[in-house]
Amino acid sequence: MKNRLFGQLGSMLKNNGVTLVLVGALALAGVFTYQTVNNINKQLDEQHLQNIRQSSQPQSQQEVEDVQTEQENVPLPSASQTQRPASSSSAKSSSRSQRSESRRNTTPRFTLPVSGKIFNAFSGDELVYNRTMDDWRTHNGIDISAVQDEAVKAGAAGTVTKVYTDGLLGTVVEINHGDFTARYCGLARQPHVKEGDSVSRGQAIGTVGQVDMEVMEESHIHLEIIMDGAAVNPDTVLK
Repeated sequence: MKNRLFGQLGSMLKNNGVTLVLVGALALAGVFTYQTVNNINKQLDEQHLQNIRQSSQPQSQQEVEDVQTEQENVPLPSASQTQRPASSSSAKSSSRSQRSESRRNTTPRFTLPVSGKIFNAFSGDELVYNRTMDDWRTHNGIDISAVQDEAVKAGAAGTVTKVYTDGLLGTVVEINHGDFTARYCGLARQPHVKEGDSVSRGQAIGTVGQVDMEVMEESHIHLEIIMDGAAVNPDTVLK
C-alpha cells in the first residue's frame, strides 16, 4: 500500500517537472524574443534620428543647383532675378520726368478766347432755364465772363468761314480749326476779321459785345464747338 502511494507521488512529480521545464523554456524564449525585438527597434530609432539630422544639414550651393537642374520646370535663378539693377529706379524716375516735361511743352488743342471764368456750362440734351427768354432750352455752348470791349482771340489757328449777325446770339464769327469749328458769339458789331481770313492762335478777331438771348447774365462771350455738324461739349477740345 505504501509503495503504491509513493509510486503515484513520484509519477506526479515527474509529470509536473516536465511541465515546469516546458513553462520555463517558454518563458526564457519569450524574454529572449522581447529583448531581440527591443534591440532592433532601438537600432531603427537611432538610424531614423541619424537620417533626420543628416537631412537637416544645409546643402551646398552646388548641390542645390544640381537638384534644381535635375527637376523639370525649375529654372536656376539668374543674376537678373536675384539682383535688381541699381539704375532701375532712376530710369523710371527719368522716364516720368520726360513725360511730365512733354506734357508741359505740348500746346493745348484750343484755348479760351477770353480770360474770364466759365459760369454757364454746356447742357447737351438737358433743358436749362434761360432768364432772359424766361423759358427752358438747351445750352449748346459755354458762357465765359468778359468785360465790354475786351479783345476776343482765336483759340487756335484756322480759317474764318462765316461772319454774321444773329437775332439771338449777336455778332458771330465762325472759324474752321481743322477737325472742328468754333462759333464765337456775342462780339461787338465790327469784328476784326472777314470770311476767308486765316488767323493764328491768340490773334484778336473782335471785341466783347452782347449775346442778345442772354442779356440778363453778366457780360460774356458764348462759345460753341461744332463737330460733324452738331454742337459738342467744348471740353472736348479744351483738354
